[in-house]
Amino acid sequence: MTSGREETLTALHSAATEIQKCDSVESACERTVAAAEQILEFTMSSVLLHEDGWLEPVAVSSEAPEDGARRMEDDQGLAGKTFRTGESYVVTDVATDSDSDPANRRYLSGISVPVGEVGVFQAVAEERDAFDDSDIELAELLVAHTARTVDRLRFERELRGRKAELERKNQRLEAFVSTVSHDLRNPLNVASGRLALAREDCDSEHLDDVATAHDRMESLIEDLLTLAREGRPVEETEAVSLGSLARRCWGTVETDGATLVIEEEGSVRADRDRLRQLLENLLANAVDHGGEDVQITVGMLDDGGFYVADDGPGVPSDQRENVFERGVSTAEEGTGFGLAIVEEIATAHDWTVSIAESPAGGAQFEIRWSSPEDAAD
Repeated sequence: MTSGREETLTALHSAATEIQKCDSVESACERTVAAAEQILEFTMSSVLLHEDGWLEPVAVSSEAPEDGARRMEDDQGLAGKTFRTGESYVVTDVATDSDSDPANRRYLSGISVPVGEVGVFQAVAEERDAFDDSDIELAELLVAHTARTVDRLRFERELRGRKAELERKNQRLEAFVSTVSHDLRNPLNVASGRLALAREDCDSEHLDDVATAHDRMESLIEDLLTLAREGRPVEETEAVSLGSLARRCWGTVETDGATLVIEEEGSVRADRDRLRQLLENLLANAVDHGGEDVQITVGMLDDGGFYVADDGPGVPSDQRENVFERGVSTAEEGTGFGLAIVEEIATAHDWTVSIAESPAGGAQFEIRWSSPEDAAD
């Protein structure tokens, strides 16, 4: 025959399952108070959660009086002591307990139990000696699930807030860059038209320098737009053959006498268009800095990721931390945004990008992922 304690533990387990299913902090706390009343027969209880130096009542049992719980500083009364020490307490007589600071004068005894590191659970009674250590033990079993659920829900809420704020920032950035690029292109178009007219009137080597400056301005505008757009978090991915995509990218890059070697075939879960932009920028960077006959190698990393390496002059170790900064370029005609775009795309995928020395003594850009799921093989 099942004992009363076993029945209580079974009921607590079912309540814990329901608490863990809650989709809001408030509902988790309300379900905790309801379980305390229905299973543990604590007719008056409350859950107070810590927020900005205060313990705020989030849920109060239906049998408690209207003034049965109140906002308290996190070092106030028995609730504050419980929160600070992380220990549970039984108060057999409120009148003789120096820490007690009850919300209602009718409360004569009670228990106070920490809810993990997020708050405090309290149950009270209008008679003395209403609780003992077994009540503490059962309350601790109950609120352990509440603590984990509140932690999870707060973390998820924080993530949603960060994502929403990042989205707002990206939208503002893209709107700003689009406006600036539009305002720049108008006078640039006028200048290009005037340059064409000037070429009809005279033949001067200075006009070639003007045309070069115009081309550079156009490149800067395009890179600014790309930089703004690539910072958005990646939401959908697909399996992409790294070698096949690298070969396609090679056909769009001015390669001069450079050669491409696919060291190892592999697949990556990624946004195909953004991965293509990343590879094109790395390949173009290697050609720009590696010399006319540079050999560029693309392959997979053993510890999760892929690399683009070359046999050019490489990057000095004391300069490697700066290469991803916006506007930094050692190439005479570079805009300094190519590698910054690479880093933005990697971050949007939740990858990391770093630079090391290749086996041939050149530069090796290494893109690593934190999740094995990013490797499609």
